[in-house]
Amino acid sequence: MNYTYQGFDKQTMARAKGENLKISLKKSVELLRAIKGKKVDVAIRYLEEVIAQKAVVPYVRYNKEMPHKRGKGIAAGGYPVNVAKEVLRLLQNAQKNASEQEISGTLYVLGTSAKKGQRRFHMGRNIGQMIKSTNVELVIGPKGGKK
Repeated sequence: MNYTYQGFDKQTMARAKGENLKISLKKSVELLRAIKGKKVDVAIRYLEEVIAQKAVVPYVRYNKEMPHKRGKGIAAGGYPVNVAKEVLRLLQNAQKNASEQEISGTLYVLGTSAKKGQRRFHMGRNIGQMIKSTNVELVIGPKGGKK
């Protein structure tokens, strides 16, 4: 499998990857931008609040015709619940991978990536339609990459 994170160290970092997830690419880019650089525990709590629609994800790049949301420094934003569920599952998976590799200390979300996935054909009533998917990658480890 090819990963996008370049400075990966097997001794101090753990990663998780989800391929062909049925989530929006644009919303996943915005959500991953919001959690990058945070502690893993804080990021998990943030994703749970997004799923409960108590925390807003600020939309920076893909914000055309988006409504304003309340919050400090947030102009356009939203609640990408389906994306948050999938990213939460991947983040918990990466955390379990880190515990299996016996990586201890305070873990941070070091690298995030969302790319366009495979397009599949889905049959419909009269004609079919193409379904989009997204590939998501998460890398966690101690701050600075080395311990």
